[in-house]
Amino acid sequence: MKSKAFTAMRAAACALCAAACAAFAGCSLLHDHSDPKSVKIDGMTYVTGFYENLWTDGIPYLREEPADYESKTHQWWKLRDTPFDMYCAEHKEALIWQPAVYCLEGQYDDAKVYYKDPQNYDYYIGIYLDDVNHVKADGDRRLLEEVVSAAMKFEQTAFRGGVFDPYRDKKVTYGVAWLEWQRPTVYRVSRDGLFTTIHLELAIYDGKLLVPQTGGESESAFYDLFPEEAGSYVIELFYKYGII
Repeated sequence: MKSKAFTAMRAAACALCAAACAAFAGCSLLHDHSDPKSVKIDGMTYVTGFYENLWTDGIPYLREEPADYESKTHQWWKLRDTPFDMYCAEHKEALIWQPAVYCLEGQYDDAKVYYKDPQNYDYYIGIYLDDVNHVKADGDRRLLEEVVSAAMKFEQTAFRGGVFDPYRDKKVTYGVAWLEWQRPTVYRVSRDGLFTTIHLELAIYDGKLLVPQTGGESESAFYDLFPEEAGSYVIELFYKYGII
């Protein structure tokens, strides 16, 4: 399994290209190659695209292991101990390990429903890009999901409005220098360990859970988009688990 440090480094690199790469399910991070939508292995058709807006962080690094199937451009490895019949695939020239995942074609709808349901996930909190301080958060799943869902929606829509920022009414400004605040993150991981929601960089300042936008030497802007009850609850969890 990859180390948390490796995951943090990959997350940082992926964040830089997230706005440009709209297809999270099946993107090999290559400018001139993409993953096929389907593949036939042993006479069975496998398809990808069922896990929208999720990262395949939990898949072990497999390039040093023999592939179960190989095409001209890709290698496929069978995934074990999963709820569905699945393979992961990576382009042979991919620079970063971020495999696409394929499920049996007849299981596509069930897999899509399964990985969309928060009940099939555990919640985690930690410090953004920190390779140590991340813990499973046992608590009010409704409030945790309100924060995670808002973060996912923000990541999907914030960069698509251009000058017409869909979150412009949520902006707040504080007299604080850039990054002079706690930098937490909240996310969930599927129970099979394969998928995670985005580890969005957050901020705790003035008793609120915020999303940092821009900053300077004496003033910074944030998005105040989380429900007050949910935001306050998550902040309490950070103190409860001794993360901040």
